[in-house]
Amino acid sequence: MVFIAMVICVQDGLFMGIIQVKEIEFYQDDRGWSVRPITDDDLKKGVISDIHMVSMKPGAIRGNHYHVHKTENILIIGSACRLLVLDNNTKEEEEKVIENSDKMLFVIPPDVTHAIENIGNEVSYLFCFSYAKGGLESRDVINNKII
Repeated sequence: MVFIAMVICVQDGLFMGIIQVKEIEFYQDDRGWSVRPITDDDLKKGVISDIHMVSMKPGAIRGNHYHVHKTENILIIGSACRLLVLDNNTKEEEEKVIENSDKMLFVIPPDVTHAIENIGNEVSYLFCFSYAKGGLESRDVINNKII
């Protein structure tokens, strides 16, 4: 078997002004792709307060909430999606369409409402994990409909 790997790195830095894209490595070969959005250091430090994965059927909307204490990281996999964010302090709003070939990890700080809509024709998956200020805390989801 021939194994050919391709690595794509997403530039670490500000994206859209409100949220950030965290650098991740995306590995691809003839079997498919692999990504490690959570670092070994994060796991060893125990700073992650929540990990979950959800599916989104075409036309479905997830989110429409913000967190008071948590920074949420979201990797969108699958069909095309629309991400809308609203800074609850400045009222600045931004939107990004993520194509099904994009592999971006969106870092959403506290007090930023976020919503994701599957605008494609296939199922999308959201791999999400959070960091809480001061360590593990209770769920701090505040509903705020923006889509």
